[in-house]
Amino acid sequence: MNATLLQQHLRSATGTTVSTQTVRNRRHGVGLYARRPMVCVRLTSRHRRDRREWATEHVDWRRNEWSNVLFSDESRFSFHPDNRRIFIWRDRGSRNNPAFVHESVRFGGGEVLVYGGISINGRTDLYIIRDGPLTARRYRDEILRPIVVPYDAAIGDDFILMNDNCKPHRVNQVEDFLLDEGIVRMEWPASSPDMNPIEHVWDALGRRVASPHKLSKNWKVLFWKSGTEYPNS
Repeated sequence: MNATLLQQHLRSATGTTVSTQTVRNRRHGVGLYARRPMVCVRLTSRHRRDRREWATEHVDWRRNEWSNVLFSDESRFSFHPDNRRIFIWRDRGSRNNPAFVHESVRFGGGEVLVYGGISINGRTDLYIIRDGPLTARRYRDEILRPIVVPYDAAIGDDFILMNDNCKPHRVNQVEDFLLDEGIVRMEWPASSPDMNPIEHVWDALGRRVASPHKLSKNWKVLFWKSGTEYPNS
């Protein structure tokens, strides 16, 4: 609730009229400042249960086991920054309080859809998904076959593909392709993008793309040009 609304509520409830600056000053006096709410994924009780089970199953994995995993994902970016701002009033140290967390839905709009994958020892190329949505057929022909299969060969027999549960990843033609190629897919709890480490890459990329002063026409090279193309290559 902003200062203007508080001013109106105070006048309606008590008949007292104060300036919006007075409202702000009183808030500041008790340690409340306008902050953006932290954003989280909306989770049901089933989501939480599945996430706990996944974490329990993998809690004892060591580096050599995680090094076999390719964490992959698609993400959408807009080159036109959203200038809307959401602010909340809270005291210091309360950022993670559920009352101050703003929920969002993934893929809320944008102009460029990209695919990428990372592992402990390397990364895939960043692939721009052009000319329409990502279908199961396109996922198989444009991503799995030319990108994931070579990465599988570089990792070796213990390779594991992590992809989420969106529809193009889970249809029969994709499952059949992975089976034919001998690629093991990691079971992944639904609504858990925050558990995928590539989200840190997307966050950093999104911050850079959203800044008009740092945006480069050659952004694909600028933000993805690090490390080797494939492990041990």
